[in-house]
Amino acid sequence: MSTAAPYLTRPQYSSKVLLRGTPEYERCRRNNPSAATPDRYPREIHLPTTPAEVGAALRKAGELGVTVGIRSSGHIFGLGALVQDGIMIDTSFLNRDIEYDAATQEICFGPAVRVEEVAAKLRDINRFFPHGHAPTVAAGGFLLAGGQGWFVRGWGATAQSWITQMEIVVPDGRTVIASKTENQDLFWAARGSGLGFFGVVTRFWGRTIPRSTLWERNFTFEVGDKYEALMTWALTKGDETPKYGTDLNITIYYPEKYDPTATGDEIPESRTLHMGLSLLCYADNKAQAKILLSAYDDMPEEVRESLVNLKPVTKTDFFDIFKAKRGFINLGGHSRWSILSILNEPSVPMPTLLEAIKPAMLELPTRTSVVFICTCDIVPDEKESAVSIPQQYYISTITQWTDPKLEPAIYQPMRDRYRRALPAAAGVYVADYDVTNDEANGKPMSDTALARFLEIREKWDPKGLFPNYKKFIETRDKINRGLHLKAKM
Repeated sequence: MSTAAPYLTRPQYSSKVLLRGTPEYERCRRNNPSAATPDRYPREIHLPTTPAEVGAALRKAGELGVTVGIRSSGHIFGLGALVQDGIMIDTSFLNRDIEYDAATQEICFGPAVRVEEVAAKLRDINRFFPHGHAPTVAAGGFLLAGGQGWFVRGWGATAQSWITQMEIVVPDGRTVIASKTENQDLFWAARGSGLGFFGVVTRFWGRTIPRSTLWERNFTFEVGDKYEALMTWALTKGDETPKYGTDLNITIYYPEKYDPTATGDEIPESRTLHMGLSLLCYADNKAQAKILLSAYDDMPEEVRESLVNLKPVTKTDFFDIFKAKRGFINLGGHSRWSILSILNEPSVPMPTLLEAIKPAMLELPTRTSVVFICTCDIVPDEKESAVSIPQQYYISTITQWTDPKLEPAIYQPMRDRYRRALPAAAGVYVADYDVTNDEANGKPMSDTALARFLEIREKWDPKGLFPNYKKFIETRDKINRGLHLKAKM
């Protein structure tokens, strides 16, 4: 059994530079939500508290001729931040306070500020900003990926629609501001390039709006042989639901996942799967909430026969959701995770999509593994940012286990299933992009957006301090070779 320490969102260390081979270095290297930390070892880990210290770390990497990785919270489970023999910059201590300017109605925060911290500040000031859904996700990874935040369907990716400027330390060590009026190319590239970005964001500024009330409506179904019927109904009703102010999510899981008496990683003997449908909306009152979520009132008999439980429209809040998420993902300690996902190609017919993803949805490899699907409805605008892959549905499987002896074989089954799903994919959400294995990766950007990104990267990082972008090229070429072969068949 793993002896991993609990995951800490506010760790403490005795030095700002941790050297390989020391106990604090190893504790920091392993301070990730998943206990399955890869065997990659940076030469040094830097824990800067100011942009100037970030700049010093980058200059040192340049002098040493090594590469740089950035970690804000470690929720990207391939952990591209762990650059072998390079310098990892852990941003845990950069601008952890959240500031609010009443005149501009903007909040300002650092890259390691967690979702639950942003939510607490917003509650205090009675404002709303579309932060992430999982409590310990940090701003850096969330926003550089574009941001599938709350109510993304109508209000857009958070980095596209809500972030007004960023403070960024660029590879030569300078600190600059990037926005729609300053260093526009850098601002474009930062929003949507994720772990491929070539700078260190030290502060974000985002606009806010007045706070409203969060409401939820939940359904639970037994999947059985009704996978196609249930998924078609759930996704179609999502398409019929108003986009603005609604948040629609599907989960598929073994009910034993939530049984406090269940232990071990083995698949339950019953192999019974449940589908949960979590519908949330932001509305001033219950009557409005019922209208926003009313498409699901229309339930055909075939679907109704599979219904296990339902919860009517009920008032909730973000902190109730965070509590449920902690149970859903089981943060830290002995838990080990891997996540694979696709963003579907909207032109692919629903039956074709459901068939392509079916093994990834129903063949869960452990008792605690789970499928998560979010209706995003993002139509990308490449002129606005590097977010350039259509995001109708975000479809993912989180493989979760506790026994390290299952590794490395535990990774391959889901890689096989998501590789099979690639023909129905437009690409992959860059936060799930796996720098350690390209088998199941889809494109994190369109070809035209990647071409622009590479030009901007060459301007700002000509020495290649930040290496992860190279994998994007590898994936583009892999996918395009496949398309070329299809065209010749």
